[in-house]
Amino acid sequence: MTKLPKVPALPVTETDPIELQIGRRIRALRLERDITLDQLAIEVKLTKGQLSKIENGKVSSPVSTLTRIAAALSVEPGSFFQSAHPAQPRAALVRRAERKSIAGRGSKIGHSYESLAFGLPFQKDFEPYLMRIDEKVIDPAKNSFRHPGHEFLFMLKGKMDYRHGEQIYHLGPGDSLFFDGTIEHGPSAVYGPPIEFLSLISNP
Repeated sequence: MTKLPKVPALPVTETDPIELQIGRRIRALRLERDITLDQLAIEVKLTKGQLSKIENGKVSSPVSTLTRIAAALSVEPGSFFQSAHPAQPRAALVRRAERKSIAGRGSKIGHSYESLAFGLPFQKDFEPYLMRIDEKVIDPAKNSFRHPGHEFLFMLKGKMDYRHGEQIYHLGPGDSLFFDGTIEHGPSAVYGPPIEFLSLISNP
């Protein structure tokens, strides 16, 4: 592999947009590992242009894309959200008005994701999200997901049928579901939207 010159990464501050914070950390990690933009793009199945936009904070990346990039760089996905100041307390408070809306696996079909933990000065074992479904009718075929690790759901509002493999679970407020994320899963029907639930996804 050709040795690249060490190019100092631009500093990351907590006042930067979350997309820019993530992009600069990805670029810093790539340069530390002497990996070219082309090499990483091929590894994570993106075009060079797409990866460049991510590194420059011009796009919001789906969780699945960040997971592939993290694997290629041999880090946990949560490292992209770490604070640049390691001396900070190992805890982070996120006020309701400060939640970060991000792109997730279901964003294209109307699901919304809010990150409940970001900018942390340490790696996380899981990613917590507040998820919302506003559609009155959903297509089960489009609501099919699969990812490494485990996932935990906790229902807050509304009711839904949730499929995991061949099993259907009816969930209402206060119900929870823990499952293997490598098996196909996703909501198959909703009742009384909007549906709101917590989703905790492990970082394997």
